Amino acid sequence: MAVYSIITQRVDSSNVSVPRWHLDYPSNGKSVDNAELSRDGLLFQGWVLNEESSSASLVILNGNEVLQIPISRSRPDVVKRVLKEEPENHPLLHCGFSERVKLKHSEFTLGLIQDGKFVELMNGSIEGKFQILEGKDGWLFLDNDTNKSIEQYTGKLKLSRTAQAEWKEYLVSLDGFSLSSGTPVCLLVAPSKEMVYEEYYPYSFSKKAPIQKLKELIPKSLNFILPIEELRNLEQRSFRVCDTHWTLHGARLAAQLVASKLSFKSIGELDVFANDIYQNRAVSGDLGSKLFPPQRHEEDNLTNFNYRRCVVFDNNIDNFGRIIVMYHQHAVIDETLLVFGSSSSYTMFHYLCRLYTSVVFIHTAGNVDHKVIDVVKPNCICVQTNARFVVKAPKFNDTVVNYIEKKKEQGRLDAPFTAEALPSGIARYIEYFKKISV
Repeated sequence: MAVYSIITQRVDSSNVSVPRWHLDYPSNGKSVDNAELSRDGLLFQGWVLNEESSSASLVILNGNEVLQIPISRSRPDVVKRVLKEEPENHPLLHCGFSERVKLKHSEFTLGLIQDGKFVELMNGSIEGKFQILEGKDGWLFLDNDTNKSIEQYTGKLKLSRTAQAEWKEYLVSLDGFSLSSGTPVCLLVAPSKEMVYEEYYPYSFSKKAPIQKLKELIPKSLNFILPIEELRNLEQRSFRVCDTHWTLHGARLAAQLVASKLSFKSIGELDVFANDIYQNRAVSGDLGSKLFPPQRHEEDNLTNFNYRRCVVFDNNIDNFGRIIVMYHQHAVIDETLLVFGSSSSYTMFHYLCRLYTSVVFIHTAGNVDHKVIDVVKPNCICVQTNARFVVKAPKFNDTVVNYIEKKKEQGRLDAPFTAEALPSGIARYIEYFKKISV
């Protein structure tokens, strides 16, 4: 659920004669969620002491609308504390207002109409937690995110020497593990959408961007996937307009590229999604939801298949530490794929679990847990991270237990889900996941 901050600023009216007034609510910096704004509207509550004989009307400028707010509420506290008079039967006793307004725009103005003139009292705005960069044709991008996406893209933030050394160690270890164990491994980096749809982005891509330096560090023998051109040339749009993540079509292509690298099959051999059915619907996404009103765009929704049907275990942990096991007996490849992935992996499940009989997902953003590898004994492994995360290298020796323990300390664990009937081969390692998740 989107949460916004209400930003208010009084307008200097020292050169204009206006009644004394005060806004009790909303206060500057007040948090409010989208459900309240959409369902009930924003509460404006306060008082206006019109001690002059001339009439004054309180109004809200809401886009091109002028909404009058009745000043009719009894406020004995104001009469007593501000006027220092007894409130009983006082002529200004009903100086209060309390009205909910369904705002249509992110900016609004509170003011008075007196003697036929409008006087501004306060300007306000509804702002999301993060600033959103608006590109061309309504495309939204990250702005002041913790990974400094803009600075990375423009080359102002480079891959530090320390990060380069850590990446090199990680990549060599990953490649060495694959070669020594005989387990096919691929590294999938989900590109930022500005790399794919740069025509909508207001900045120019720099050759000094961290992702460019990372590409130079990749061992030739390591299966590396950074599908910028593939996603750009996809027949369908590969990224969501109001979200940081790829569309289902982009996720489908990424899943096929992973399976192709790991199984040595062509994309054509893995094209089992030709009969998929999509339905168009308007959604806001992780960027559009941070604007007010939320910005939406039409995206394709897969209707004939959902990976949740294949889930046989889910520890229901939010973000890092999430473990999901999927089983689909009619998949193309009768193997177990282990994914150490991030948020971009989730939409890939709709396709990966139709490509592989068993898919085990660990949310670590590319960090590798060797205990999980030993328990699952996968046929192949995909480590997946996002391009904006590359300023910090993943860990080759990590443990998912640490993430789970942190969530336990924070009281952020829900009851794990386990299917009643489990394939014998999968039940073995699910017992381990249940043990560390409870």
